[in-house]
Amino acid sequence: MNFASSSIDSALPVAQISHSVVHPDFIAREVAARYPVSGKVEAWLLYRGMNDVYLVQDAKTKYALRVWRKTYRDVDDVAYELDFLAFLKDREFPASVAVPQHDGSLYFKASSPEGDRALALYDWAPGKKFGEMLSEDTAAQIGAQFAKMHLLGIEHAGTGHNFTTDTARDYNICLPALLDFVYDRPDDLRDYPIIASALDNRLQELADAGVPMGICHRDFHPSNVHVDDEGTITFLDFDAAGEDFLMQDVKNYVWGNLFYDFSPAYGEAFEAGYQSVRPFTPLEIENGELFMMAKAFRLVAGMAHSSVSVGRGTLRFRNLDWLGDYIKTRARDAGLL
Repeated sequence: MNFASSSIDSALPVAQISHSVVHPDFIAREVAARYPVSGKVEAWLLYRGMNDVYLVQDAKTKYALRVWRKTYRDVDDVAYELDFLAFLKDREFPASVAVPQHDGSLYFKASSPEGDRALALYDWAPGKKFGEMLSEDTAAQIGAQFAKMHLLGIEHAGTGHNFTTDTARDYNICLPALLDFVYDRPDDLRDYPIIASALDNRLQELADAGVPMGICHRDFHPSNVHVDDEGTITFLDFDAAGEDFLMQDVKNYVWGNLFYDFSPAYGEAFEAGYQSVRPFTPLEIENGELFMMAKAFRLVAGMAHSSVSVGRGTLRFRNLDWLGDYIKTRARDAGLL
């Protein structure tokens, strides 16, 4: 049998690709050509997820490289994150930032079966995830730095900038995928559109009432900050950065702390440290549980949307009941359901 038969090959359907994996050899070649590196460059795929992350090593230095997944965002929207990180670097804020290429650009694009994808090389964040270095004192320091980041974000946006709730409500983009995700759960099919609509209105009311907004990380949790043995803190993974409520950003971290089943003391220390730099307003405190609920709702909607690329298993078979109960209990308490 001739397995190389062109007549057989021509009859094969062309597969639709939701998420391809870039070979590390391609990464190494592109980094060597585009960046001011030293000697031989090697690359290894670290993990696949919402985006793919590679370890890149030259003769002297270790880096991280991100290949963005094809999402509902335009491929060039990554410039928002990278420009903000460059601003933070200029202000000596401790974040893992993009390494400029020879021409000064902070990212490049490559063609893939699912469309153009963005790639960027980052400083390597030293140390370990905070979840592996738990300390109330460190949590307070992280909180204080996080508040400084928020103040720098307002500075970066510029005097008179009008922050909107558009990005804060981008769970609506994911809502159709969420409803498909819970196709066999009639209560969820009924309740989630109601919650989304009511949350839209409530967030706009809070914005109109002057609840502080700014440039936010939007996915900050104990795995997105590293701490080394000397206590050096480095913030990372700003992929979701955008305009949002500052208190939503704070509660994202607190919710993540609880989701990892860490002691509430670390979330409390984080908030105390934060308030040492930027105290919460009365309306922020009053709506703390609302923002905790919104975090959970945004998570399940985002995971449903990305399931075409990363799979359904994590939520479908383990966490839908827990997340649904968490969201709906707090939505009822907040008058959204």
